[in-house]
Amino acid sequence: MKALIEDARPPGGFRRIAGPAARVLTQVLFLVAGLATTVLGFTLFVEGYDAVGAHRHAPVCGTAAATPGTDCLLHETGKVTGRRVDRGDNGDTYALTVARETAPEHRYTVGEAFYDDAQVGTDVDLSIFRGRVSELSYQGHRAENPITPWLTAFKVALLAGLGSALTAHGLTWWWRSGPQVGPAVFAVVIAFVSFVGGLCFMSTQWPLAVTLGLPVLGWLFLTAGSCGAAVND
Repeated sequence: MKALIEDARPPGGFRRIAGPAARVLTQVLFLVAGLATTVLGFTLFVEGYDAVGAHRHAPVCGTAAATPGTDCLLHETGKVTGRRVDRGDNGDTYALTVARETAPEHRYTVGEAFYDDAQVGTDVDLSIFRGRVSELSYQGHRAENPITPWLTAFKVALLAGLGSALTAHGLTWWWRSGPQVGPAVFAVVIAFVSFVGGLCFMSTQWPLAVTLGLPVLGWLFLTAGSCGAAVND
């Protein structure tokens, strides 16, 4: 009787169930991995944004707000030792060479009005944050000297590109099982755009909602294109 019941079962039933289940599981794993990688990339992006603008919110050293262990702003006086104008097709660039009290002289980019008023021998005020000059000021003129987050932008670019490719595979695996060329191509494009755009957005210090919102929309748009490429591959 047992043998008759076993023979009555549909042949290959387990394989018919296992195949779609494996495909769904693979799709979910790709999707989760892609979204997690992308979230990590945008987390690093926000950290880079905060690092570039950290000096703007730091308390002045020696004040009550500068608690022990907190990064704070030091103020020094620097002396202008040189002036330079670089003429270019896109406009002129003005720079002052300033000697610090505790470090060798360095050249800083300033605005035209700042440049005109700060002659050689002029004393300018320097804001020092984490050992480097973050801002110069003189008689109402101000010039920031922000860091350039090259390494952070590179990490963000890699994570954004990889996250897009994994997400696209996860969303399209059901239609086109197996790796596709389209998401890989789009991943390279997204990585390049993310690197250039990341440097720009982290450095310009627009409001965080704009700084984060535009890259997220761009990533969604390009990933949608990656999905389309995968389906039609």
